Amino acid sequence: MKTLRSALVTIVLSMAPVLAWAAPGGGIAGTKHDFSAKGGGVGVCTFCHTPHRALSTPLLWNHKLSVNTFSWDVPTTTAGTTFPTFKGDTYKGPTAKCLSCHDGSVAVGDIAWWNGGAPIAPLDNTKHGAGDPNNVGLGGNMAGNHPVAMPFPYNNTASTYNGVTTGSGAALTEWQSDPTTLNIRLFRDDGTGNITAGPVLAKTGIECSSCHDPHNKASVDTFFLRGRLSGSDTTYLCLKCHVK
Repeated sequence: MKTLRSALVTIVLSMAPVLAWAAPGGGIAGTKHDFSAKGGGVGVCTFCHTPHRALSTPLLWNHKLSVNTFSWDVPTTTAGTTFPTFKGDTYKGPTAKCLSCHDGSVAVGDIAWWNGGAPIAPLDNTKHGAGDPNNVGLGGNMAGNHPVAMPFPYNNTASTYNGVTTGSGAALTEWQSDPTTLNIRLFRDDGTGNITAGPVLAKTGIECSSCHDPHNKASVDTFFLRGRLSGSDTTYLCLKCHVK
């Protein structure tokens, strides 16, 4: 019995690193997105969401949106897919929500509603400004950043998303057919500007939250990633979408 117990302990311990990586999410509490200690007694969710008087019904969004217009420093990819342009306070994809903090123009604590009224001043004036490694899109400049609000060739089929169509030179087989099976999130565009979760043939795109899970506490994804930072198989983040 002692030998059997020892063998079972060895098996469990040997599996632990795999299980720890594979475990989904784990919540936002205690992560870098947990701002509940920033002041005013605000809860862990309130810096982004509120059950009443939100800025928008989708996501019950509570954080002030950036008014920047975001664009890249090049017009198209080498395959001819146009890089998108979108305005932070009107674009309906989740990327606008991420950039409302990360572009450095809005304070972390600049929320719309708390405890029966709007805060008199931001609960926390921290901004991801110039020089901050967490800054993305300072002044609307997305140069050097992976494209988002961009079509993805779901099922190896060209897509139109956010007014952009997959370029004619794209080698469609160089993308995973359905990366949602590898824990990547894809989104759909109904053609009128509404962006919702879930891929649809020829109308699928990627957003910041395709690769990042803002609520994920799992210890391996330092940057809230949905995959590993390195590797040569589809646990590696890049290979969850790209076939290289």
